[in-house]
Amino acid sequence: MISSHYPRRGLKSIAVLASLSLTIAACTEVKDTLDGANEGMSGALGDDGTPAASGEQNALVDSAVLDALYDEGLNLRQTGSEEEAFLRFQEAAERGHGPAAFELGEAYNEGRGVEQDLNAGAKWINAAAGRGEPRAQYLVGAAYYAGDDVEQDFVRAVSYLDDAAGQGHAPAQFLLAECYANGRGVTKNLSWAARWYGKAAEQGHADGAFSYGVVQAAGLGLPTNLPRGYAWLSVADGLGHATAKDIRAAIANNMSPAELERGKARAAAFKPQSETTFADKPTIMFVQHSLNQLGFNAGTVDGLSGPRTRGAIGAYLKSVGDESEAAITPELLQRLLEGQQNTA
Repeated sequence: MISSHYPRRGLKSIAVLASLSLTIAACTEVKDTLDGANEGMSGALGDDGTPAASGEQNALVDSAVLDALYDEGLNLRQTGSEEEAFLRFQEAAERGHGPAAFELGEAYNEGRGVEQDLNAGAKWINAAAGRGEPRAQYLVGAAYYAGDDVEQDFVRAVSYLDDAAGQGHAPAQFLLAECYANGRGVTKNLSWAARWYGKAAEQGHADGAFSYGVVQAAGLGLPTNLPRGYAWLSVADGLGHATAKDIRAAIANNMSPAELERGKARAAAFKPQSETTFADKPTIMFVQHSLNQLGFNAGTVDGLSGPRTRGAIGAYLKSVGDESEAAITPELLQRLLEGQQNTA
C-alpha cells in the first residue's frame, strides 16, 4: 500500500549470534570499582548483627553502577574519547546492561574505539535486543523485515518491532504500521496500522507523518478527513519527505477554502512529542473508530476522549460482560484488535 523505508546497515547476519571471545582488556579502574561495589554488597553481617543487603537491594545497587558506567561512556564518546567509551560500554554490557550492549554493538559495527568487527557487532546488538533495548529490537526487526543479510521473515520482524514500538521507538512504530497495512507477518488491519503511523508521526517521524496523512486523506483505516490529511502531509513536507508536497497538492484540489485553512492551521500548530503517552490521539482515534464500527456511538473520530467516547467504551465493555472502568487501557485495545482480527 505505502512504500517501505528501512535502514540497510550492512550488518552481517544480525539475527545470528556468533560464538566469539572478546579479547579487549577491561578497564582496570572500572573493574576495581565494580568489584569493590560487589564486595560491599556481599558482606556477611553488619556490626549490629543484622543481615547484609538482600539480593533485590544488591541488584538495585549493581544496576546503578552499570547505569553510571553507561552514562560515563556516553560522555566520553561526546568528547572524542572513543577507546575509553568503548571500555565503559564493554564493562557494563558484559554485566547485562542492555543500552550498553547496543552501544558496544554499534562501536564494533562502525569501528569506533575498536577494530571493526561485524560479527561481534551482530552478537551485541542481538544481546541488547534480548535485554529489551528498543533501538536494538528495531535493528533486528528491520533486518528481518528487509531480508538484510538474513532470510526475510516478517513474523520475526513483527515480534521485535512490536516490542520496540511499545516502548515508543518511532522508526519501529512506523515499520510495524507497514506490517499491518500490508499484511506482512500479521493479519492486515488498516485501523491498527493507522494508529502506529500516528504514534510515529506525533514524534516527528517524516515517513510516519506522510503515511498518516495519506490514510486520513484516503480514509484507510480511519474516516476520510481531508484537513487532517493535508496537515500531516504538510508536517511530512516540513520534515523533508520527498513526495509529501506533491500528494498534498493533489489533495488540496478537492478541498474547500475553509478546509484548506483548517489543514494549514493544524500543520502550523504541530510540535513533535518527545514523550508519548499510551492514550494519545492516534490511540483514542483507533478506539473511537472501532467502537463506531461496532455500533457504539463514540462521536467524531477526533482523538479527544470526551463524555461520548467514555460512554461508548462503557457500553461496549458492558456488552461483553466486562465491569471495568470506562477508560482506554491496553486490555481494551487488545479486545478491540482481537475482535477486528477475528472478523477479518
